[in-house]
Amino acid sequence: MKKPKAIIAITALAILATTVAVVSCKKDNGNDSSQKDYTIQQAADIRQMEDPEAYMLDFKKKLTESKDNEAFSLDDAAWHLACLANLDFCNVNVQYDDFEFDTVEMQVIVTDGIILLGDLRSAYEQMCVEIQQFKKGFNRYDQNMYYINVSIGVDGNAKIALMTSFTTDSKDPLIHTWYFSDIFAGLTVCYQYYSDDSIYIWDGLAATELERVLNLFEHHEYEISVPGGHQAYYFPTRNHTFDYTNTEDPYGSDFYSDSRVWALRDNNGGLSDYALDVLEMCICLDSYLALGYDYMNDNLYDNEHIMCWKVYHNTYIPSGIIHFPKIYYHQLYVEYGRLITPNPPGPEPN
Repeated sequence: MKKPKAIIAITALAILATTVAVVSCKKDNGNDSSQKDYTIQQAADIRQMEDPEAYMLDFKKKLTESKDNEAFSLDDAAWHLACLANLDFCNVNVQYDDFEFDTVEMQVIVTDGIILLGDLRSAYEQMCVEIQQFKKGFNRYDQNMYYINVSIGVDGNAKIALMTSFTTDSKDPLIHTWYFSDIFAGLTVCYQYYSDDSIYIWDGLAATELERVLNLFEHHEYEISVPGGHQAYYFPTRNHTFDYTNTEDPYGSDFYSDSRVWALRDNNGGLSDYALDVLEMCICLDSYLALGYDYMNDNLYDNEHIMCWKVYHNTYIPSGIIHFPKIYYHQLYVEYGRLITPNPPGPEPN
């Protein structure tokens, strides 16, 4: 039996309307990754910048006048946030005799694996609040934000790494040197920091005291010629990790695998509380300093310095053997940055 033409026409119109509606919904869906209304900016390269401070000041101004069609990779967005934080909060041209590392976390909006300029502005505003709150709660004498770095994960979790310097009344005056000419010179310096009366457990006092002294060696108060204590700060450039897997000593070493970074293989299953003596601490200090500076000098960026040193400790079980032999070792993590020393303000006009 044939259907009336009117019914066929109505059915056809209904199908057409449904099709149009589906197409319209797809077009209006903001999650359609095929329709990108932003442009990903080329990553900033500090090595190509004649005036990094001017660049960052211009970028800070751009944030307040942003157009959301600009976007940044996660690493590039993190670098810009780190530089802005150092510009606004940090000064490495200060005296200090102690420091502390802390991490503050926040959430950043990530779109298609990138960050839009408008969302970067929001992240910067939130970061400033987080740092200010941290500073209020730190409460140390002569406290100072020494340097800040930022990393952003694909899930939008941003970690703000903070190094804060301060002074105490209990520390002796610092003695600064950069390289040891021989073991005797090294021991002379080391005994200013380390004592035979202390027990330097490899994953306890040994790691923390090496980290402390390394960071006190790189103290720019004695290196920067900036009149009147004028502000100076870092823009991050790179980082590197050293351990027994990548620091073989061609002349031989008492450490496992002839490493220049402390490492010990525990064949007897009873060395988990191994303590370094002062001589071993001095050998580590001398080696760690040279590793950090040699890596930087091999491919030197303009006006680059070591921002901070960190000494981590870890355990490795070869071949999955549960009880032994284990390898106990340090990891030396060094962060580098370009030193920014803005021109001091000139005399006020008459």
